[in-house]
Amino acid sequence: MIIRKCLCLISSLVVIGLSGILLPGCRSGGPHDSGQMVPIIFDTDIGTDVDDAGALAILHVMADRGEAKILATMSANQNRWSAPAIDVINTYYGRQDMPIGSSKTGPNPEEWYHDSVPDYPHDLTASDDAPDAVALYRRILAAQPDQSVTIVVVGWLTNMAELLDSKPDRHSPLNGEQLVKAKVKELVSMGGVWPNSPKNEGEYNFHMDGAAAHKVISEWPGKIMFTGLGRDVMTGARLVAEGPKDNPVPAFYRNFFKSNNVSERSSWDLIAVLYAVRGLSDYFDEVTMGKSVSQEDGSNQWVPGEPSNHAYLAYKMPQPDLAKVIEDLLLTPPNQ
Repeated sequence: MIIRKCLCLISSLVVIGLSGILLPGCRSGGPHDSGQMVPIIFDTDIGTDVDDAGALAILHVMADRGEAKILATMSANQNRWSAPAIDVINTYYGRQDMPIGSSKTGPNPEEWYHDSVPDYPHDLTASDDAPDAVALYRRILAAQPDQSVTIVVVGWLTNMAELLDSKPDRHSPLNGEQLVKAKVKELVSMGGVWPNSPKNEGEYNFHMDGAAAHKVISEWPGKIMFTGLGRDVMTGARLVAEGPKDNPVPAFYRNFFKSNNVSERSSWDLIAVLYAVRGLSDYFDEVTMGKSVSQEDGSNQWVPGEPSNHAYLAYKMPQPDLAKVIEDLLLTPPNQ
């Protein structure tokens, strides 16, 4: 008899179940298992780390395979190179007309993507050339069926907080919270330290805009899956060694490795995208019994209790095997 962990907290206890039996408080892959394309909006702080580029790359590969439909790509980073970097990756994967939005109010940290962006085809010359991210969110969401869209955020939650605060416009008579409740099936957030972050020490994505993280965690009117995994799922080495020269993603990784004197990188953002498209699959279990509370400094705490609209991921597949799944996707050419 095969035993597996379901990892659902009930009064802080771990429940152990039989393989194939769904215990109370646990979910299967849900809508991801339907065999239909998952409509995705990808939101990133690209430029601050290289796993954002890898995450967007594997999203394109899964879209090529009919697993996802990418509705738009958004930058929460105001840095001038962030939207062009997104454009470079979209263009390489044959989606040069993919809508790109950019925050006009979010953080603007220094980044290094400019070392590679000019070497590859793209149209956007600066993030200011992209439309406002929240306005684009409203236009895209208003046109989608109810409860259909997955938003995967692999950076800070600035755009999500501003979307919640947005007013009715020509695209929808609904305010931001109403529009999210109507159209968004799931928010996948790569942020937080689970189950609890150290006191007064927020995880980077939450800490960079702690007020936004606090607002979204407290007020989001639907399901949020917090991922937070990936530190020990190391990828990028094979991509750099084997990736073709016309692919910008190995170039981004190569420059990051050189700048940081490393030869591989944690896969935080790639895991968030993998879950957003494929669900739990054979990769993950989830904790559902309880909810997250946050502070405006970006720290978070999981409070065990009854199920809520919050959940977070735990590993099911061994990390080296998960790394191979991700690296295989990274090395898949466009349209294959």
